Amino acid sequence: MRAKRNGNTKQELISAAVRLGARGGPAAITIGAIARQVGITEAAVYRHFRSKDALLCHAYALIIDEMIAEKRHLIALDAPLREKLGEWVSLAYAYFDRSPDAYMFALLTPHVGPQADHVATGHDGLFRELFERARATGEARPIEVELAMGHFAGVVLSVPRLIHEGILKGPASAYVEEVSAAVGRMLCPAGGEPGPDRRIDGRAAVGPVASDCTDG
Repeated sequence: MRAKRNGNTKQELISAAVRLGARGGPAAITIGAIARQVGITEAAVYRHFRSKDALLCHAYALIIDEMIAEKRHLIALDAPLREKLGEWVSLAYAYFDRSPDAYMFALLTPHVGPQADHVATGHDGLFRELFERARATGEARPIEVELAMGHFAGVVLSVPRLIHEGILKGPASAYVEEVSAAVGRMLCPAGGEPGPDRRIDGRAAVGPVASDCTDG
């Protein structure tokens, strides 16, 4: 066991579970492994969480809540859908580069419990609202939102997965432009290329961006 800890045992337990899940998958997350990482007994873990599922649910909710908070402004952002999608990709990859264990834990570990279900629905709900609003104004292709979500997730999540597996070289942020262009082509009607001064919140817009994400 470790001789010293920082005193925030609950946070250490969460960090240990996230690290184990990200690096070894769900099977690596056991109460024994978590306790060993933190330097406490297995019994002591249950003083903070009633079960392993409760710990995992709490960790998952914290991570997804952070992701939602970073992207919530995209709904009200006065910008074409292509730019919003590009900004989503940019934020997602910045999060992965900053906190790869947290990102992969959320991606690889099945979430359990109503709290985790709620935040997972909230994150999906952001994309749903973004796409449905754009579809209603002709900025998005007229496809089912579930199919759009599947297309988007399939492309966007592939980069962190490949980097995590050692197949692709990081950082993920290096692929923002390519991935943004790909999701734009899949989800938006054909449009023009962005001007060099197109910006979001003071930053250069990422990826090819149509002026209004519509034909013509």
